[in-house]
Amino acid sequence: MSSSFGGYVLKKIWFIQPLITNYTIPIFAELGKYVHLTVIYSPVDTRQGFGSKANVVIPGVKLIEVPTWWPPFGKIGMVQRGLIRILKNTQPDAVILFANLRYLSFWSVLAWCKMRGIPVFPHGHGLYKKRNPGFLWKTIYRAVLWLSTAYICYTPSVAESLLRLGLPEKKITVAENSLVNPFPVLPEEKTGKENGILFIGRLREGCRLDLLISAVARLRTERCLDITLHIVGDGIDAEHFKSLASGMPWVKFYGSIYDQKKISDISRQCMAGCYPGNAGLSIVHMMSLSLPPVTHDDMVAHQGPEPSYIEQGVNGILFSHQTSDTGLVSALHAIFDHPKQLRSLQVGAYSTYKKLTEPSLAVRFVNIITQAKISSEKQ
Repeated sequence: MSSSFGGYVLKKIWFIQPLITNYTIPIFAELGKYVHLTVIYSPVDTRQGFGSKANVVIPGVKLIEVPTWWPPFGKIGMVQRGLIRILKNTQPDAVILFANLRYLSFWSVLAWCKMRGIPVFPHGHGLYKKRNPGFLWKTIYRAVLWLSTAYICYTPSVAESLLRLGLPEKKITVAENSLVNPFPVLPEEKTGKENGILFIGRLREGCRLDLLISAVARLRTERCLDITLHIVGDGIDAEHFKSLASGMPWVKFYGSIYDQKKISDISRQCMAGCYPGNAGLSIVHMMSLSLPPVTHDDMVAHQGPEPSYIEQGVNGILFSHQTSDTGLVSALHAIFDHPKQLRSLQVGAYSTYKKLTEPSLAVRFVNIITQAKISSEKQ
């Protein structure tokens, strides 16, 4: 299998990931339609709520599972074992590599590809989580870019975090991290009679589901609003949150749902989405359902850079991270209190989703690799 993008034929691509999740499976499946794709990954503890599955099969994609060695002294120096040995036995057209700089295997793959002339593209968050990166981080990322063909950023905000340090623009590109929902909900399908708030994500430390439960409880008692909270997801802290909602029949836990049609059906009861803690790709999922996401405004604190897609009052609402309790209550109340503004937010959320997924993330990857290969041959 091979595909021609811009007149250049790609055949084999490696994609090295720390794990395979439910949201990455469709991306790999689509990418496998264009190229011979090999995904190398490690197993994960499913209790974390990632939705990683054992014995996963992706049609048209070769999967190689390798163990990850974790050092006893902390979370620096991890190694996905066997990557160089596998590299020696193949010659891919390109390698996309998850950019976790704490992995020794990240650096070994970068160096190996550099020495062998294999185009390699780290894919990551850059420095968006660093409030004041200085000379050391600038030096480290300059080394990453020197070893790389190009660094693929999750979002434009990630690219900005690197460009602010004066790193070479020609080595920095963006493939907006997104997911394609096969069962989206269009804005015109919203009736205006919905009374639900939808949470989608892992039930973990930092998701602040407790804050959302408390906020909805206050709105029900203090404002007499008939709100139902719908929670889709699982994780290590699931039982803790269920205990907090004991005696609250208006809080509905659905657990992990892998059927996107079911999630879409649940969302039709909702007017907005909310991730009160440190969010990530759930923001895009909510937008695909015409649910304007509500989350806090401290972008550096978020789990991923995807909340930067939110434009205040255009496609979602950001509340102050410093006054989370009152800020979230006010944000949710505003949604119920201003139906015309809500309608505009729903339209804006879905419009953003369409912009992020046309073209799809898989096509963006192939376009970036193709353009880099063409540019290198012209030099």
